[in-house]
Amino acid sequence: MTFTGAIFCGGASSRMGQDKASLLINGRPMVKWVERAIRGAGAADVVALGAHSDLGLRALGDKAPGSGPLSALVGALEELGDLLVCPCDVPLVSAELFSELWERATSVQASVVLVDSDQLQPLIGIYKASALPLLRKGLHGGAKGPKQVLTPSDFERIKASSQETLNVNTPGELEAAVSALQVREATSADNLGE
Repeated sequence: MTFTGAIFCGGASSRMGQDKASLLINGRPMVKWVERAIRGAGAADVVALGAHSDLGLRALGDKAPGSGPLSALVGALEELGDLLVCPCDVPLVSAELFSELWERATSVQASVVLVDSDQLQPLIGIYKASALPLLRKGLHGGAKGPKQVLTPSDFERIKASSQETLNVNTPGELEAAVSALQVREATSADNLGE
């Protein structure tokens, strides 16, 4: 079964001081690390949520810019149906985690399946179109993110490591991600050579 991936790329990047989606990590824009993992899990299509049209992905603009990720999520669900979502600034995320998310989402009735590492990650998960009424209600009530709308009875969780969900917001976190990706790529190349 194929699915569509959507990468949140619309944040202001105020702590980083520059656009995070196009920020190069080991020669590749950060968004491309996330796209690679989503496609590796079997996505038929991957779109960028936000105003970016220069990332090599189809861009799906936000109907209400400045309204936070909930607005982008609602618009994408309305246009594309069920989605696997992830922010552009989580470059250590893996295809295996996304595959596990999708498998879990297809086996449960819950309309949302989220990743839980050291904390709940409401922007890394599967959102089914059946979640739209709840999400729309929250959006119309002024909520900016799904965490402000969802209650524990609205979603299932799967576990992930805190490294895999490392959110790159600062230069220090960027350094940590660069180092971890270099190690992962070297290990992967060593394993291919065996």
